[in-house]
Amino acid sequence: MRTGVHRPTGGAALPAPLTERLAAMAAPCPMHPSMYQIEAAVIEWSRGVGLEADPGAGAHLLAGRAFARYGMGTATLFARWLIWTSRFREKPSAFAGVLAVAGGGEPGPPLERAFADLWRVCAPGMGDGWRERFLAGLAAQHAALLDTVAPSAEDYPPLGRARFGRCLFDLVEPCTGVEVPAPVRESAQWRAVVEASADVAVWCDDLASGRGYVATAPVPRGEAAEQWVIDRVVARMEELWTAARAIPVVVERHGLDFAASREVIQVACAFLTIPRAYLEWLLESPRYRHLR
Repeated sequence: MRTGVHRPTGGAALPAPLTERLAAMAAPCPMHPSMYQIEAAVIEWSRGVGLEADPGAGAHLLAGRAFARYGMGTATLFARWLIWTSRFREKPSAFAGVLAVAGGGEPGPPLERAFADLWRVCAPGMGDGWRERFLAGLAAQHAALLDTVAPSAEDYPPLGRARFGRCLFDLVEPCTGVEVPAPVRESAQWRAVVEASADVAVWCDDLASGRGYVATAPVPRGEAAEQWVIDRVVARMEELWTAARAIPVVVERHGLDFAASREVIQVACAFLTIPRAYLEWLLESPRYRHLR
């Protein structure tokens, strides 16, 4: 018998101005058929490494939506990383120890032990470029979390991505078992897909929580800041879909075979799904019941 399990509410209501202007954010995401097994596996793992996972946090719900069409292992691994990254945001001082573990050092506290376990699963199957990219993103997050200066509207997007965890989006590849070939990954279209997906998640977090730009913007403030964020979400979703539609052409240009092309396009589809999955997860969380 499951106890203390947070179950889906059957669809959280989204901010009306957002759904009115953006159909892609109004349609609910499908849920992974093994959601409860994923939940149990994530809680068991979290307790095993000493992270004391809160069942109500619902990492399995976000992962289950973002990777509904993948195997249970993919969604479970991503949910474990979600637990870990949320703890890292709370304790960025752990960065030095985590970096040492990535370099082969022995893990100490639970956050390091959890990272070591995840790193052993993901890093060996990925190239040096991915490992460097992930650790650079983690370093950028560490620096951004310590930065208390309120940014301008022009400076906020990259800073918001860094604080949120740009490295989280790099985890889509090892979780799906696909390393996007460098020529595709370095294309303007692929960078636009990843950055737009991350931006929409960041802006939705700000909108749902009242934190981030909504709270710190020099101008605009209050409802004007919220409207500015909604405008930003709408624009970035349009840019995300435009960039994603160009990925098959990029893949063809670089001569990938059918199997490799299919894998890359599936990864791009995951980036299309993550923003809506993240917003549903936010609004389903007990922390944001006031928004329903």
